[in-house]
Amino acid sequence: MRRALTVVAAAALLLVPALAPAQQVPIEPDASIVGTKDVPKEMLLRLVDPAVGMIRARGWRCDSVSALRPFLFSRGFTVVCNGYRYEYDLRDRGGNWVVELQ
Repeated sequence: MRRALTVVAAAALLLVPALAPAQQVPIEPDASIVGTKDVPKEMLLRLVDPAVGMIRARGWRCDSVSALRPFLFSRGFTVVCNGYRYEYDLRDRGGNWVVELQ
């Protein structure tokens, strides 16, 4: 019985990502999202929802994404929101991601 429950629980966990919506935060039609060789555009697009979630968790606004650009010389990226009104840097500091209002 215990093994059957474990198999069912594992199968349920595999289905969760398939049920999650692909994109929650709107990306503006003229948004500037340009990848690099190390961070392609597809990877940046996957970071939109988690990045905006971190921004909102700090109590800041980000209703739509205007731009997303990776840092060139360090690990992190800039998110610009709401028609270029707000700009945030998300950077890796000692293994912890930090959000800073610019």
